[in-house]
Amino acid sequence: MTQEDEFRETRRACANAKLTEFRKQCWRLAILSRQGVVEKIAAVDLLHEVAVGHALVRSLGETRIEAILAEAFAGADFHPMHVEVA
Repeated sequence: MTQEDEFRETRRACANAKLTEFRKQCWRLAILSRQGVVEKIAAVDLLHEVAVGHALVRSLGETRIEAILAEAFAGADFHPMHVEVA
C-alpha cells in the first residue's frame, strides 16, 4: 500500500466511527425520549447540530441524516401504559 492508500484508510475509519457513534447516540436519546428523560424535539435538534458540526450532513447529505434520525425516533411519542402490580 502507498502512503495515499494508508491515509485514505485512516480517513474512512474516522468517518465510519463518526457515523457509528452518531447512530448510537440517536438510539440512546430516542430511548431516553421514550422514557421521558429528555424532550424529543430538543434531542433531535441537538443530534442535527452534532451531524452538521461533525460534517456528517455535508458528507452523507441531509436526507440520509434525517432517515437515521427518523429510524431511531420512530414511535418515540408512544408511551405504553404501565401495569400496576397489586
